[in-house]
Amino acid sequence: MRRLISAAAILTAFGVSGIAGAQTSSIDTSPNNVTIRGGVALPVDQSLSNVSNTFSNVGIEYLFNASLIRGGDTYLSVDAFFKDFNGVTAYPVAINQRFYTGKNPNGRRSYYFVGVGVTWTDVTNQTFNAISARGGIGIELGPNIIAELAGYISDQAGGTRANAVTINLGYRF
Repeated sequence: MRRLISAAAILTAFGVSGIAGAQTSSIDTSPNNVTIRGGVALPVDQSLSNVSNTFSNVGIEYLFNASLIRGGDTYLSVDAFFKDFNGVTAYPVAINQRFYTGKNPNGRRSYYFVGVGVTWTDVTNQTFNAISARGGIGIELGPNIIAELAGYISDQAGGTRANAVTINLGYRF
């Protein structure tokens, strides 16, 4: 049942991505609507913290042209938590919704976000997947620079839960 739900979530993500991309009449090759993030992941689950107290975190986001919920942005996020490119690695993929809460004195927006998806966890060279969710807060530090604090929670996959808190800096194209 878990595999069926995971497969349905993945197919939905690809379907929404395909529909969003098919709505344009011309091809623009510049990296629009893309955010690249990097930072640190702090594990919350004991099965991850037994491996390391910190993991590297990299992520990429693709902002859809149309939002699923009015008043916010809908985007696809793909992250990776890893330690020295060996051992336990997690790959959360989620459809997210970002809601802006206001502007700071410098005119930069703050926001919060929530998302649901699937996380692939590689444990001892075997890959498992589980349903997952993410949420957090962020702020625009400059015209294209962001800072985010996010939390990830997942179901158990191969004896491991990819539960972590991440701190990231990112650049929006």
